[in-house]
Parts: sequence; structure tokens; C-alpha cells
Amino acid sequence: MTMLKANTGQNFYVRFENTKENLALLAYLQTLRNKNFVVFNSPAEVSESEKEHIRLNAQIEKISKLKAGWDGNVAQKANKKSIKQAEQLIAMLSENVLRYCALFPSNDSSIYLQGNFPKGGFVIYLNGETFSYVFKNENFKESAAGVELNEKNIKKIENTISNCK
Repeated sequence: MTMLKANTGQNFYVRFENTKENLALLAYLQTLRNKNFVVFNSPAEVSESEKEHIRLNAQIEKISKLKAGWDGNVAQKANKKSIKQAEQLIAMLSENVLRYCALFPSNDSSIYLQGNFPKGGFVIYLNGETFSYVFKNENFKESAAGVELNEKNIKKIENTISNCK
């Protein structure tokens, strides 16, 4: 297996077999303007700055493979929009934040991102359209619903998270 990292302002990772066709595709992708690709031959080669993105993208992959009833009851499988939204959120957050985070499926087909810091924490609920969050530490509590996933809101979240550390 080979791991591919695309650095396009939003990081994403792809695993693929080392075949002639895939290597040709990689060679083509590397020729595209404004796209930088780094190939890792094994996860051990990935620097500390990418490990959390890879770890959480692996969690997204596991969540995406859950079938209806995954909880032994009536839980729905994660919907494609919430999976895509989780991928986008993970790509936008820094490694410094992600190292405290984990992803969890919701029984209503959505996804939760939870962060536990030494002095506080947060939960983000991703429904595939918008997201909701609650941040809490001993000095403050902040929440919002119906938030659009964009860089401005992610910067605000990163600043709020810095108060939870």
C-alpha cells in the first residue's frame, strides 16, 4: 500500500495499491499546477505533522463502513453528506487540535467530533448540512447550532478551542 498526501489548502489522504496504473496516475497528478503531492511508502514515514489527520481519516473510513443497526439496535449508518462534512472539517483543523479529538457515529446517521483538552472540551455534531457545537471549560460555555462549515467559522472554533487547553 502507498499513502498519498495532497496539499491543496485542505489535506486529504488516499491509500492505493502500488500498481503500474496507480503510479501513472500519481505521476500525472504531480504535474498539475498548484498541487503538491508527497508519497509515503509506509505510515512510519509520515511526519508528526500528518499523523492526526491520517488517524482521524481512518476513523471516518471505519464509520463509513458501518451498516444500519451497528449499535445492535436501530442505529442508521452514517450518511454520505455527514461523512464528507467530517472529512472537510478534519482537513481544516490543525494537528494541534486534532491530537485531542476522536470521531464517533451518531445513531441518527450523523457524526460527532469530540475533543477533550486538559482544561475543557468540545463536541461538534455534523449532520451533513450544517454543524452544531458546544465548548466548555471551567470559565465559559459556548454553543451554536446551524453553523456553516467554512474557513471563517473554523478559525473561530480554533480560537475557542485554544481557550480550552
